[in-house]
Formats: sequence, structure tokens, C-alpha cells
Amino acid sequence: MVKTLTDVYIGEQKVNQLSLTSDSSKIVFDKIKGRIFEKAGVPDSVFKKSLDYYIDRPLELEKIYTALVDSLNLREQRLNISSRAAKESKAAEELKAAEKSK
Repeated sequence: MVKTLTDVYIGEQKVNQLSLTSDSSKIVFDKIKGRIFEKAGVPDSVFKKSLDYYIDRPLELEKIYTALVDSLNLREQRLNISSRAAKESKAAEELKAAEKSK
């Protein structure tokens, strides 16, 4: 459930960054959600039933959302580390190139 919710939230954010009209955003997001559910092997109706189940159990839902936030934070940290490493690598290459050209 957490993995699928994480993918849904990331998909939603990607669609939001496209600056599409509301109708177009819904169409694109529905396609993305369909792919997410297909990849997870979960029909959207089963996902919705699971979400409805947890909505009636707020303490359990809170645990899921805590895990979701942790998962999203971890992904963000990994992206930041990866981005920083790429920048440092590029800077090192530019420094080497500059030294060679002297």
C-alpha cells in the first residue's frame, strides 16, 4: 500500500509540474495511475477499497501515511545526494580540463 501510494503521489507531482489544464491533467494522471496499479498488480478498485478500509481506521491510516512520508523523504535525500555527487563530479572534470589547458 505504501509503495503504491508513494508512486501515486510522485506521479501526481510530475503531472502538476507539466502545467496542463485541469482536464488534461486528469487524463494524464489517470493514465499514470493505471500504469502504477498495473505495475503493482493491483486493480484500481482494490486500491480504492483498501483506502476506504483504512479511512475507517484512522490509527492504521496514520501509520501508512507516516511510512509514506518517510519513503518520500528518503527518495528526496537520495536524489539530493545523487545530484550533489553529479555536480561534484562535473566540477572535478572541469578542474582537470582547466589544469590540462594551462
